[in-house]
Amino acid sequence: MTREAGFTLVEVMVALGIFALVGVMCTGLLVTTIDARDRQEAAMDRLSELQHVRTLWREDAAQMVLRPHRTADGGYSGPALAGPQTDFLAPRADAGRLAAFSRRGRPNPGGAAERSSLIRVVWRVEDGALVREVWTAVDPAPASTPSAMVLAQGLEDVSVQFRYGRNWLNAPPDAGRNSDAAMPEAMRLVYRDPQGREIEHIALTSLGGGAS
Repeated sequence: MTREAGFTLVEVMVALGIFALVGVMCTGLLVTTIDARDRQEAAMDRLSELQHVRTLWREDAAQMVLRPHRTADGGYSGPALAGPQTDFLAPRADAGRLAAFSRRGRPNPGGAAERSSLIRVVWRVEDGALVREVWTAVDPAPASTPSAMVLAQGLEDVSVQFRYGRNWLNAPPDAGRNSDAAMPEAMRLVYRDPQGREIEHIALTSLGGGAS
């Protein structure tokens, strides 16, 4: 009487147990790898966002020009440099404003168009989002609207300060008097990011040695 070759039930159970253990280990390794990749991509996105904000903040400060602008009523009483809006009765358009001023740098290759190279930029915070608005004309028509770009979201404790001499001020001195507007040496943008870290951007104006 011959015995047929094969596996016993115990051997089959042991083999299945080994395969299951290897599968669990591979799954755990895969999940860990995916999590690490996602964290790395998120970190790279945060770094890119941080660099974008810093670059725009520095470029705007370095190209700052103190020039009054036309207001919605058609007058030219708009301050050359406006700081954070703290007046609750201020127009809705000024809500959340951090800084607003004119700057050089509007492209005009070869001087093809007869227009100014100045633009007006407004930095503001809206529901935790840092927004940069650009008016392509310093004195825009009343019905015109700016182009807006959300630079960062989920921010807290957003503030801007202006450096005059050795002091950091929360607002430009005599900001409402166009003829007496003074250019700061530097501007500082501070906020707390979604990870709770305090981020600080300091940008020099042309007065402080910023590239123009």
